[in-house]
Amino acid sequence: MSRDVSRIGMALLPTPVYRPIALAPLMALMLSIACIGLSQAENLPLPETPTLTEREAVGSALLRPAWVDAETGRMAQAESVVTEASALPNPVFSISRDRLAMVGGDITERSVQISQTIDLSGRRSLRVDAATRRLDAEKLDGRTRRLNTIADVRRIFAETLHRNQIQLALGLWLTRIENASRVTAQLAKAGEVSGYDRRRIQREAQTTRARLSVAQADAARSREALAVLTGKRPDEVTHLLGNLLPDATPALDVLQTRLRQRPDLESLLLQTEAFERERQAAQRFWIPDLTVGIGQKKLEEPTRRGSGAIVGVSFSIPLFDHSEAVQQRSQAKAQTVRSEQALALNKAEAELRGAWHLADELRKAVLAYRHDVSNDSQNLSGIAEAAYRSGEASLLELLDAYRTELDFSTTELDLALRARLAHIDLETLSGASSYE
Repeated sequence: MSRDVSRIGMALLPTPVYRPIALAPLMALMLSIACIGLSQAENLPLPETPTLTEREAVGSALLRPAWVDAETGRMAQAESVVTEASALPNPVFSISRDRLAMVGGDITERSVQISQTIDLSGRRSLRVDAATRRLDAEKLDGRTRRLNTIADVRRIFAETLHRNQIQLALGLWLTRIENASRVTAQLAKAGEVSGYDRRRIQREAQTTRARLSVAQADAARSREALAVLTGKRPDEVTHLLGNLLPDATPALDVLQTRLRQRPDLESLLLQTEAFERERQAAQRFWIPDLTVGIGQKKLEEPTRRGSGAIVGVSFSIPLFDHSEAVQQRSQAKAQTVRSEQALALNKAEAELRGAWHLADELRKAVLAYRHDVSNDSQNLSGIAEAAYRSGEASLLELLDAYRTELDFSTTELDLALRARLAHIDLETLSGASSYE
């Protein structure tokens, strides 16, 4: 920051137009203004609002009550299906009373019976297995939603950090222009610079204010989005800590190995297995469920009465319903999901390779640009400053050199943001995250 502020003095130096002026008094005046700006910058109070890192933002997003409740509700629904499939059928209690009118007197028959259906085919265990696999698939879907939430927070965090830094760069540039505009206005009154230079610097200040207003609005919108995702107040996401430039790109073969374990792809495989279990259960239609009942019967006649035990066995005859519709539907669904998984895997492999090349090239481009531009911008500014001191360059040429330096800075930030977003997409595609 001290390097940027120290250049304010050079940006304030006017170009001799009408008559030569003493360089020493003017340099003293400009340096005093630069020192005042530097002193004010160093004495700025520290922000009272807390800082926020990317990891803290991700943790806050995953701990939001609404997000946790939604995931808990989804898991409870999947668990209820397993509970339902595991439950035995309820026993059936029956009671009956029959009265027959006979010539010698009425006959009354009373019976009480309880019956239970028994699964001899193993269909219930297969249905339980299918429901369990769907529960495991739901857990993997929950992991997928978690990874997507992490990626969303990281993207918004990177965009907010980028816009904050753009706003900071434009604010520093506006400070230079406004200081130069005030000094130029004073020198114009004394006839030391032309009216054109004064108006040109004023127009530059107006343009910079407009750009800064847009940058502030963009940053405020990003902070609002980040606050919603993290469950924080907007003032709690104002000061962000982190670097836009990502770390080294992971090896492609490592990411390709992780890809096959991506939760959404594994979830599709489990759903395929669940449909297969349902088809296997339907194929056992020829083994009927056995219903066993026991009870007691009482018989009353006009001259006698008696009672005895009842034992009954019943089962359905699989004559017409062979569960063909269930078999066809389960087989078709299994085939569909299996094909979707294969297509999704092929698409993910291609996207992963493309995302890896993009992330790797963007990171290299940022590093190369930072190295080359850093030296070039310093040389350009130094040449312009030396030319201005010797009277070979005008004030506007010096401002143009500083404006070029600003463009270098914003371009570097834009490239770094693209590299960061590409790195986040790469991690999301691979199904692995450092924040899990």
